[in-house]
Amino acid sequence: MNRSVLRMLRGLLWLIAILCAWKLRMTVVGESQASAGDGLQYFQLAQTVKLFRRFAYLPSLPLTYTRLPGYPLFLALIQPARLVGLEEHLILATRANAVLDLITALLVAAIGRRLGMGQLAQLLGFGAVIVSPPLLMLSTHGLSEPLVTCLLTFAVYLALSVHDAKTSQRKDQRTLLAGLLLGLAQLVRVDAVLGIPAVLVLIALGSSDRSQRIRLCALCLVVWAVTFAPWPLRNLRLFGSPHFGGSPWIDQEGAPLRLGMMRWYQTWATGQTDGEGFDLFLVARHAPLPPHRPNVITPLMYDDEAERTELASLFDKYNREGLSPAVDRQFYRLAAKRLVRHPVRVLVLLPLRRLQTLWSPMPPYEMGIKSSLLRLPELRARWDRLDSMLLFLSLAGTCFALSEPNKRRWVVALWLIPLVRSGAFVYLHPIPLQRYFVEAMPIVLLFSGYALAWPLARLRELLSVMVRRSACSEPTL
Repeated sequence: MNRSVLRMLRGLLWLIAILCAWKLRMTVVGESQASAGDGLQYFQLAQTVKLFRRFAYLPSLPLTYTRLPGYPLFLALIQPARLVGLEEHLILATRANAVLDLITALLVAAIGRRLGMGQLAQLLGFGAVIVSPPLLMLSTHGLSEPLVTCLLTFAVYLALSVHDAKTSQRKDQRTLLAGLLLGLAQLVRVDAVLGIPAVLVLIALGSSDRSQRIRLCALCLVVWAVTFAPWPLRNLRLFGSPHFGGSPWIDQEGAPLRLGMMRWYQTWATGQTDGEGFDLFLVARHAPLPPHRPNVITPLMYDDEAERTELASLFDKYNREGLSPAVDRQFYRLAAKRLVRHPVRVLVLLPLRRLQTLWSPMPPYEMGIKSSLLRLPELRARWDRLDSMLLFLSLAGTCFALSEPNKRRWVVALWLIPLVRSGAFVYLHPIPLQRYFVEAMPIVLLFSGYALAWPLARLRELLSVMVRRSACSEPTL
């Protein structure tokens, strides 16, 4: 077939795929929009930034540092210069999410092309990102994950493309842009920092000269730091502390909460039992923790009756004082005692179970979505199975890619993204649901397409060899 005709057919196929993806995503976000608790705070910050040029939750409230500024600023850019209600805000935010996820899917296909994967693998990787259940569900919420995921995936693509740059100047330009995108991602979510090791390794692999590798990695880090620097410098000037990542835990009004209770949670929670986050939910709303109320104190939280009694007394004290410094210290002491008693459980066994939580579908009460097109929430279990199947295919595709020497080092570098993220979150958060893994998911899903395309390519090669041998063989009587 003529090459130009083949090229046109491929372009038409991609156009159809993009239009179908656009229609699917826009229909889904048109059917369902939700804010969640975090989304309400982003809505307040975006409105105050847009209309009053103040980074505060309300015009009457003081300036804040508890949330990073990237996503509220993005929302302010895409909204009209007038007061916007929550409903209109969510429509604009979720439509933007659909566009961001479409861009992310195209970047995944472009990464597949850079790796030498065929058209089928690229198309399947693109489709996997579009139909990925956690990415679909998050797109219907006014949350920051779609934006930071797009920025990080773009940074990965640029870092990968350094290798193909023909001149030193072009290598510098792509490295500079990768550092800029890393800095912007860092302004959106603090955990974007976990993508930096993979980006640096990809940039280093893009040059055979050692001094150039060091220079490119240094350039990337400098640009990343300069892009992010205005935020901690602003906080240092206003609050006397840089507050690099905002606040790890805040209440519904955006005020920071002390972390003793969260550290105690890390000595028993895994996210694999329904209701484990119930106490955190109550505390974030400054609600009481009645020790005798069901699900407030559960058997997972204590080893014996004496510890249960101590915990009930601590909850009573919280009910009187809130998360006061004294209550916070007691939670830290309780966490330390449990660590001393069960170091292997706290440092090894519980993180391994959290790793399973991180790679498993979210529970039904998380990221709820209503869609007649997808038949959700009725078919939630089927979509969860699709989620697990895509991850399984990604692991299989990774094994196929590792079997090819010319791809091996690139695959290992890309897998630093999910591996570093997984290793960090099982220690950073007591209940690391799959929502915290989505920033790495596009890179993982890239290999799901290869799991199907690789065997087909090998079969085609085998058939081609058999046909050639048959054609060359002598005819016999």
